[in-house]
Amino acid sequence: MDPKMTVRDAASLLGVTERWVNKQLKSLALPTTRFQGRLFFEHATAKSLFQFHFKAQVLVFHIVKGGTGKTSLAFEFSIRAHLHGARVLCIDMDQQGNLSQACQVDAERSPVMVDILAENYSLKHAIQSVQEGLDILPSRIENSMLDEVIRLRGFHLDEVYAKPLNDLRKEYDLIVIDCPPSLGQSVAGLTLAADRVLVPVVPEKFAISGLELTHQAIRELESKYQKSIPFEVILNKFDARSKVSKQSLNWLQESPVYRNRLLPNYIRYSEEFIQSIAQGRSVFDTTKNTHAKQDIDWLTRHLLRPNASKPAEAVGAKSDLAALETLFVE
Repeated sequence: MDPKMTVRDAASLLGVTERWVNKQLKSLALPTTRFQGRLFFEHATAKSLFQFHFKAQVLVFHIVKGGTGKTSLAFEFSIRAHLHGARVLCIDMDQQGNLSQACQVDAERSPVMVDILAENYSLKHAIQSVQEGLDILPSRIENSMLDEVIRLRGFHLDEVYAKPLNDLRKEYDLIVIDCPPSLGQSVAGLTLAADRVLVPVVPEKFAISGLELTHQAIRELESKYQKSIPFEVILNKFDARSKVSKQSLNWLQESPVYRNRLLPNYIRYSEEFIQSIAQGRSVFDTTKNTHAKQDIDWLTRHLLRPNASKPAEAVGAKSDLAALETLFVE
């Protein structure tokens, strides 16, 4: 896996010319590589070039329905965020370990979350490096026992994950959690610890039912713990040629419950997501401009919204703060 931030994408991100980006890379002596006729760079260079300031946040990807592309979105978003210079930790909570496999880590050689809760293993010692700026706490089948461990050990749901995640905020700009497609004690604890819950839904009848079950579970937690839990809906695998896709989009846009929670853009259906993970890479391993890359880049900008004042001051072309904000809005 070799994800890349191209000079072209960096220029688009900052609202400047590719020439300016090239000049900055050269003047700061930042490492770059040329591939397929294009210049690109990785996390360390992105961090120095962009100098974005990220508000630390915990994002939970969850829906009570399999097959929605939840893990692919969490994986590709994490990759793109670390190419923005963010320090990212992925936490795989699904016992199937698909996110761990996408990151190409061996969950058998380190503790997973169930070991941390049941045996008091150190959370930090369970974290593995994927790439510079991107780490993961992997998962394996034993995590299917998490609900039972939480019950037997008498953990409070609003505390079981909140404290360890708060400790990790000091070391990471972004914590991305991939939940299993189910309800239970563990998922409830993660939901309570999240800053935002992201609910990927696909244009299918049963996926909409899964969305409604997920929303109901969130409302029950809000009521029981007197806490507001922000959640947003991501329409994934949208096909403009499909009548069902258009109907699903219209239903979400018109729903009094979901219309204000629906992200303003959708993620288009693309075989590239499936093929990339199957080949042990991300969609950002190529420098080609594809629909999959465009959509994940938009999603990343929408969810991160970093403070772009430093790079813009360096540019000297956009001093108006209102103009700066347009770099990271839909």
